[in-house]
Amino acid sequence: MRIFVCLLFMLGVFLAVSAQQVEISGRVADSKGQPVSYANITLQHSDSTFVTGCTSDEKGRFVINKLAVDNYLLQISFVGYITQVIRLDNVSGTLDIGTVPLADEAIMLQGVTVKASNVMKRVDRQIVLPTDKQVKSSNSGYELIGHMQLAGLKVNSIERKITTVSGGTVQLRINDIEASTAQVQALRPDEVLRVEYIDNPGVRYADAEVEAVINYVVRRAKSGVSGGVDFMNAVTTGFGDDNLYIRATHKLSQFGLNYYLSYRDYDDRKVDEEQMFDFPDADVRQRDLIGISTPFNYKDHSIEASYNITKPEKYIFNAVFTENIYDSPHGDYGQLIQETGKTDLYNYTRSEYNYNSPSLDLYYKKILPHDQFLALNAVGTYINSDYKREYSEAYTEAGKPVSSYNYGTDGSRYSLIGEGIYQKTFKEVTLTTGVKYMQAYTHNRYMGDVNESTEMHNSSLYGYVQAQGKWEQLNYSLGIGASRQTFDESEEGFTFYMFRPMLSLSYPVFRGANLRYNFTCSPSIPSLSALSDIRQQTTDLEVNRGNRHLDPYRSYTNRLQLSWGNKTMNFQLSGGHRYSKNPIMEQIDCVVQPDGSYIIEYSSANQKSFTQWNGRLYASVSVVPDLLSVSLYGGVNSFESKGNSYLHHYTAWYVGGDVSLNYKNFSLYGSIGNRYNSLYGESIDYGEKSSMIQCSYKWKNLNAGVGVLYPFTPAGWSAGWKLMNERVQKKSWTYIKDNANMVVLTLSWNFNYGHKHRTEDKLMNNVDRETGIAR
Repeated sequence: MRIFVCLLFMLGVFLAVSAQQVEISGRVADSKGQPVSYANITLQHSDSTFVTGCTSDEKGRFVINKLAVDNYLLQISFVGYITQVIRLDNVSGTLDIGTVPLADEAIMLQGVTVKASNVMKRVDRQIVLPTDKQVKSSNSGYELIGHMQLAGLKVNSIERKITTVSGGTVQLRINDIEASTAQVQALRPDEVLRVEYIDNPGVRYADAEVEAVINYVVRRAKSGVSGGVDFMNAVTTGFGDDNLYIRATHKLSQFGLNYYLSYRDYDDRKVDEEQMFDFPDADVRQRDLIGISTPFNYKDHSIEASYNITKPEKYIFNAVFTENIYDSPHGDYGQLIQETGKTDLYNYTRSEYNYNSPSLDLYYKKILPHDQFLALNAVGTYINSDYKREYSEAYTEAGKPVSSYNYGTDGSRYSLIGEGIYQKTFKEVTLTTGVKYMQAYTHNRYMGDVNESTEMHNSSLYGYVQAQGKWEQLNYSLGIGASRQTFDESEEGFTFYMFRPMLSLSYPVFRGANLRYNFTCSPSIPSLSALSDIRQQTTDLEVNRGNRHLDPYRSYTNRLQLSWGNKTMNFQLSGGHRYSKNPIMEQIDCVVQPDGSYIIEYSSANQKSFTQWNGRLYASVSVVPDLLSVSLYGGVNSFESKGNSYLHHYTAWYVGGDVSLNYKNFSLYGSIGNRYNSLYGESIDYGEKSSMIQCSYKWKNLNAGVGVLYPFTPAGWSAGWKLMNERVQKKSWTYIKDNANMVVLTLSWNFNYGHKHRTEDKLMNNVDRETGIAR
């Protein structure tokens, strides 16, 4: 009987406990108390086994019910915020945990001093948090990157340029959208939450041929109107970059209009050259070509109209129409030709190049349940280009030509690019897969001494899968891609397939230090201009010819990097190796003419191999916190070009650095760097020296400043190259004296009126810029 009573009592207790309405509720907000909508809420047992989950609503509220009495772990997370984990012991009945604040992982909380490094390292990128001083002293996205002093980058905020120290291309993005120069210049630094510096672009970017990616993660302007102007113009030289923009948001829609003008107008540009031609059965001809100051100018207009409609956590539609108009009436240069035993000659090259390129970009993103999304993008582009070149030689500077060669190109190109991306985030890994396709048709008509037409069809298909996650202390990213490239001209061409693996590993070797290894395999495709089988005589002694028999080739890159840092100092030591099999490099031949004379023919061909070893050391120090910081870098490159009939080696060192000073509303930024020299094929390129000083004062939304480009350099801008062929040797230098000690004035003003509302943007931006014409 007692056993029966005990059983009844235990059953009653069990039913009473089961009948309890165990419920957990709360509210998720950011550091300013604003609700965080659609945050991920995960409930786990105390042993971390999954129980259930949900998302917060538009007001940040969440409710989890129908639970048993137990001990729980409540995990709250949202992209861009630090995950919160709350321990809940012996939960019974209804429990309201109140408001849970999520700290933005990319900004300092008000009133909290960050004692650790402001650089967070991931397997494929660094997440860098701009300080208040850096934000306040900057007036554009370019100036912000300059003050942040990111390892491996060269920033020229006056010329609106960000490159790697090797001169490589850096792709700029805003909220993961590829951004134009105008958009980065119009970016408000106070809206930047963090900067993602992707110095090892993965398989997603493998088809873009970039060395690094900068992604500004910003708080977007919300309902209301925002806009501004930005002017930068030289005092005595034709040099300027001006920008006007306005954006209006109403409910879920945003409208934007942007106009950007970049222009250069130089009177004093010259090209000096030394030449040696060794023709068979003839004396060696050595010539000095002394440059004559000639004009050089262009205007580059960009007009952009955009529309965006976003329903948070549901979908995004974005449409952008862009018109680019480029006009360069003078790319001229003249020279005095001096040769022993011959009468002096004057040569003059007149060139004119212009194009216009309208494009329409349509984008759609669908947010799916369970941490996944699908994004689609389609871009149609038309490029109309026109190029003219006239070369002449005469006994006097303005005399009657004794020889001349003229040709022009009228080009038309139509292209369509489509891309799709799918991403799914699991508990331990994020899986991304995508496919991109491009189809283009190019028709070029060559006139003058060359009277021919070419029709070219080319296409590319690229697909990839990438998994990124963490196993204990090891961060990893593994990607597998495959591409198919086709080209056809007059029923001749190629189809090229390539398997494209990518691996990144990152491991924290000790506190503040990180060791990373990267491996990539990528293809290089010959340009359409190199594939055009057109012969163009440029001087009495030289001719250019295309080669439709060029084949794509593969390159393999390995890179090892050790970095260490804290809030005061950052160091980075890296080394790498690149090997290209059968690369497309110079092919120079001495060709006999019908009259028995010889002429030098320049073309391209698949050679044996190209190898590069490199090492770099970078250091930045905050000398006075939030006031003065200095960074220095240096490195070495060793090159080997192995052609079918030549072998060249070259080693070059480079150094540089910058300084950033911010005091109250004043800011000062300066940078300097020597030439970055490189060997490829039979040519050594001598890069430009870089130096600039910029000072500005900011008052509310108005910023005024003055800068000097190439200070203390009487010769101004200069760059050159050297050719080391057994038959032809050249050394050429181009000088633009107008840039010497060039003083520029800057003025910008922006406004923002109305309430704010978060707007999402697209993740990709495809564009076609290749004209395909031979110049």
